[in-house]
Amino acid sequence: MKNRHQSFYRWRRFVPIAILLFSTYLLSINLKHVQNCLDNSITLKNQSNVQSSSTAFAWMDTTGVTLSNIQGDPTACKDVIYTGHTRDPFEATDEERDSDMIAMVWKSISHIVRTSRTHKGNTCYAFFGIASPWIDPSGREFHPVWGRVPATALVMSAFPKADIFLYMDSDALLAFSDKSPTMMYKELAFDGYGEDATMQQLQPGLIVNKPITGWLCSQCEKFGLGHGCFNSGALLWHRAKAEPILRAWWESRNMDESQNFFHPEDGEDEEPFFHGWSGDDEQRVGDKMGEQNRLMYVFGTDPQVRESVWPVPRQRSKEYNSESCPNDVDADHTPCLQSDFTSAMKWNPSEPFCFINHRPDDKAKVLEDGKELMKFRETDNLRG
Repeated sequence: MKNRHQSFYRWRRFVPIAILLFSTYLLSINLKHVQNCLDNSITLKNQSNVQSSSTAFAWMDTTGVTLSNIQGDPTACKDVIYTGHTRDPFEATDEERDSDMIAMVWKSISHIVRTSRTHKGNTCYAFFGIASPWIDPSGREFHPVWGRVPATALVMSAFPKADIFLYMDSDALLAFSDKSPTMMYKELAFDGYGEDATMQQLQPGLIVNKPITGWLCSQCEKFGLGHGCFNSGALLWHRAKAEPILRAWWESRNMDESQNFFHPEDGEDEEPFFHGWSGDDEQRVGDKMGEQNRLMYVFGTDPQVRESVWPVPRQRSKEYNSESCPNDVDADHTPCLQSDFTSAMKWNPSEPFCFINHRPDDKAKVLEDGKELMKFRETDNLRG
């Protein structure tokens, strides 16, 4: 009897330790564990729009891109925010994290996901690492910007109950504490703005924002891209129609330089092709603007992609009458997914604004703004 009590006591002590270890394992997920465990153990019979990675993304070569860290429960979250970089912020010391932009962005958005009533228990946050250098099987070195494409396939495989997925560049931050990716999608997918609005709720596979203003806008106008002018620093996906877009985008990395937008009236001193896709094979995939060029190209040339991608905002620019860029963030040009204005970041603004602050030209300010997000408390009255 004594031995039986001792065995029972040992078992009771072992159970919480085992649960703790298993929980730690779930929150330190790597690519192989995510795909093997979730693909083999999660039942998808009752989710008509969900496919496991073994069927939906079997064609995607994810070599060099690894889903490394998760904030939240991957078996329960309804939507997912994800970001990535070649530098691993989790290897930094506590002191380094306070001065490292990548680490601060992860820390601040994790804080919002954990503490905001809107996100807590509903939204997961994931980080993917990109090999540096990232060499594909044919020996080409890819620019890390391409990592967002296979990473999207990875997160859709790893989070079987989520339908909405928000990719954000590592220099982008949320603008609102109470807007989940699902809420963003619902607002942005309503076709109630701009010319020929149908006043219907749409279900695009991808919502992507146009650049607000700047040089890219002038190029899009010059080449006549219309609504097909994108800043791919934020991408809002719906699982149901994402696969054809991802497939076309990923396969476009193998296109040659003849498959691009051309302007026949350019003079000798100007490039006749749209920026981001020129030179030899390795130069094209190594170009920082290459993946963005390819997304615009498949949107402009592939009818299935064009039907499944919804560029926002829909309204023309007041100043330039441009379809390609709104040139403003105001009541007439919102809702919008991201603002890439260089003006000060807005946090929980009361006036119309985009859902994401994207600051590609001011990394130091991103670090400062991330520290401001760390001060958020659900009880705070931050509006105004």
